[in-house]
Amino acid sequence: MASRQRQKQKQASPLDRTRKMITQARSRMHRSPFSALLTKAQIIECRGVESDPAIACVDAMLGYIWLNPHRNLTLKAEHWTFILAHMLSHIGLDHENRRGQRDAAQWNIACDFAADALAISFGLGRPPDSHLNSGLFSGQTEEEIYERLYDFSREEMSLDTYSGKSRLDLVKTEGEAHISRFAYQNQKRPNWQSLLAAGIREHVIETVEDVADTLGMADASRRDVWLPGENARRWVIQNFPLLGAVAAQMRIIANNAMCDRYDISVAAVDGYLGEIYFRTNHDFSPAEIIFIYCHELLHAALLHHSRGRGRDPWLWNVACDFVINDWLIQMGVGQTPSIGLLYDPRLTGMSSDEVYDLLLREPGRCKNARGFRGALGDVLIDTANQRIYRGDVSTLDDVLKRCLSHGYSLMARGTLPAGLEEEIRTLYSPPPPWDVELARWMENHVPIVRESLRSYARASRRQASTPDIPRPARYVPQEWKDACTFGVVLDTSGSMDRELLGRALGAIASYADARDVPQVRLVFCDAAPYDHGYIAPQDLRSAVSIKGRGGTELQPAVNYLQRQADFPPGAPIMIITDGWCEEEILCSREHCFVLPRKSWKEGAMLLRTSAPVFRILKEEHFE
Repeated sequence: MASRQRQKQKQASPLDRTRKMITQARSRMHRSPFSALLTKAQIIECRGVESDPAIACVDAMLGYIWLNPHRNLTLKAEHWTFILAHMLSHIGLDHENRRGQRDAAQWNIACDFAADALAISFGLGRPPDSHLNSGLFSGQTEEEIYERLYDFSREEMSLDTYSGKSRLDLVKTEGEAHISRFAYQNQKRPNWQSLLAAGIREHVIETVEDVADTLGMADASRRDVWLPGENARRWVIQNFPLLGAVAAQMRIIANNAMCDRYDISVAAVDGYLGEIYFRTNHDFSPAEIIFIYCHELLHAALLHHSRGRGRDPWLWNVACDFVINDWLIQMGVGQTPSIGLLYDPRLTGMSSDEVYDLLLREPGRCKNARGFRGALGDVLIDTANQRIYRGDVSTLDDVLKRCLSHGYSLMARGTLPAGLEEEIRTLYSPPPPWDVELARWMENHVPIVRESLRSYARASRRQASTPDIPRPARYVPQEWKDACTFGVVLDTSGSMDRELLGRALGAIASYADARDVPQVRLVFCDAAPYDHGYIAPQDLRSAVSIKGRGGTELQPAVNYLQRQADFPPGAPIMIITDGWCEEEILCSREHCFVLPRKSWKEGAMLLRTSAPVFRILKEEHFE
């Protein structure tokens, strides 16, 4: 009886309870994306000596993980789950091999942030209270985090890992007691990155299929579905994680009558409604249907239906088709359809915007071009008034962006074309507004007035009350004021839009006022220059007496301003116009143009320049 009681006490000891927590954590990890890694890695319990890590450490090359339950008797199963996910992330992301010549401690900190982010993204456990992640470098790679750590002091980024303070948790196993690192690396070492990618892919497939079951999309036999399209959707979910979540959000409508109504020859996509249309009377192979399906998914995922504002819809469609087809061919997705497609290897590496500009200048390139819809673009943009909302606040565009972001995070590095990666990154980091770019230009070329000087050569106003005490006055030298001055050439021809004038002058006045610009030289111009002289920046917002309103010829105004003796030789010039002027304007000093973003219906502007151009978007809706 006494022996049984002692046995129960031993089983209930804190160390045994901690070991039980670790066992529970391992079982949870077998149902996670790290399952394949866990089967190949070796988890070793520390012996409880002084040299052991505080909580855990890992040999990311050999796949050894050391856990120390002796010093961490209060950690729960959820904590050990997170710790295991953290260590397996080090292994799966190949942190040891990727270090190169970088500083070991700083690289360890960067990898810890990346490993924590991966574990948090999959919702695996919870970090111990002593190692809570602040999310400071969320969404950044290890290399980017490593570079940013230089901006922090040593106190802010002290080395405190799961191995302990001032200790690395990325270690290298040494000594004869362990397997030869050289032989293991060159002969028996598993491909940890491939194992992690496979685990993530299986996890995504299971998650998406669970969502599909919830939405009633799993049982195709009880629904009126087009089997080739359903097979293509399942192929994308299982083999192409980049678009797996997007595919779950898009409906396939295989209806020939609807295709007749929309003049669809093969396929088209409506990003606003989340629908892909297929004509079913074509004899395509399964691989060809996969190619067409992924083509339409990329149109929706990259928001081509809402990014073509102000452009010719058909030309924008053709440009996007050229780029998407090139990406799919590079990735080897499906098989190019036998009916042909828009593809030109000379356009490889160019973005949709660059191809659009090229086609705009050389319309002969797209003469008689036909996409999957036929003579019309396969991105339907005439349903903008029917924008779909998911939930209370998210539009379908927001959902598609989130799905593509998640799919992009699951793709192994180097598996996507560089142009596609750049387009996805650009989608999440949209270009700054025109007024922000204009402010940056002013920061670079219009310096801030420095602190005023004090001089006894000028009497202070307070000296009148105390004439026996000399007091210096504060003043700003004229050359300092001249350095902070810039010129504005304002097109006042009859074609200039009042809204453009107001928004441009208001933005210039705000930034000039914020930078304490003392004065601005203003010159009006239509067919001849009208000098308005120097004015205070805030006066640009007020009602200025506009002169001109005739034809447009800006070169005389630029020449006039550059010849003026009272205009500083280093001052930049800002030219505000609608673009309907000379094809080329010569200016020997730093200058920029403020232009409206024109509609495609208004035709291309004639102005050609290598100077910075800031385009004002006057309208937010489709033109």
